This record gives sequence, C-alpha cells and structure tokens, in this order.
Amino acid sequence: MQSITLLILGCLVGSLIKLADDISDKNLRINRLFAIPFGIIYGSLMGYMMIADIDAALIFGGISLGCLVSGKINSNGHYFGLAAILAIVFFNGIKLSPLVFMIAAFAFFDEMGEIIKISSMHLVFKYRLFLKIGLFLLFILDLIGFNGVLLLFAFDFAYILTGRLDSRLVHEI
Repeated sequence: MQSITLLILGCLVGSLIKLADDISDKNLRINRLFAIPFGIIYGSLMGYMMIADIDAALIFGGISLGCLVSGKINSNGHYFGLAAILAIVFFNGIKLSPLVFMIAAFAFFDEMGEIIKISSMHLVFKYRLFLKIGLFLLFILDLIGFNGVLLLFAFDFAYILTGRLDSRLVHEI
C-alpha cells in the first residue's frame, strides 16, 4: 500500500477509534449506541489495511491483541470494531507473523499506565512510549518497514488530536 494512503487511513482509523472510545467513556451527550457505527467503520478500515499491507497487519494486529489482553476493548463500539477486524482478516485468510506478539506486548505495556503507578515511569506511560520506542527499534532492526512507523505516528497523531477536540466539545456543551 502506498505511504500516502497508509497515512490518510491511519489518521482516519485513529480518529474513529478515539471517537468510539470517547462516546462510550465520556459524557459527550451522545447516545452510546453511536459508538457502534464508528467501531464497524474503524474495524473495517483496519481489517482492509491489515490484508493490504504487512506492516499494517503487524501493527494493528499487535495493537488489537494488546488492547484486548489489557481489557481496553470494553464497550460495544470496540466489540463491533474487533468483530469487523476479525471478519475481514479471517475471510481473507491473513497469516500473522509471531512478531505481532511482540508488538502486542508493547501495546499492552502502554495500557498499563492506568493500572501500575510508578512515578519514574510517568512520562513513558503518559505519552505511551513503549509502542513507539518498540516499533522504532523493530524498524532499526529491519523487522518492520518505514510504512509501519509512518502508520503508527499517523494513527497516534489523529488519536491524540481527536481526544483534544472531544475534550473541548465536552466543556463547551
């Protein structure tokens, strides 16, 4: 898949995941059922990207598995998102590398900041650096391509930006 396509779709997926998350978890004064279509759309896009690009398959497979194990897939929007990912991946017969488990571990450790309180690790958890540093190391070791690094940063940028916009929306309503 071309880098620009990954960049655009990565941003879209990051925003949709954050919207589904915030509709379910925050008081946006939106019916929580509206998280379901966002989940289906982001899950479908993630599934499509996973079958189209090996780096996307590794990263999104790892993130999904890490979030599932850490308990972060905890609302209807995310359940439907995961179902869409699994349906697309299984119908297309994707085979994931064992490397996905290493990426899942990085994603899992990113999510542990809310559970494990270690003051010296505050910045690492706050900025979710386990996955970023881990993927960068995998890139340096030539285990993932540049598209994977680009995809993660596009995804993360859109996720953070959408979260900030959602926070402003909550305060203005």
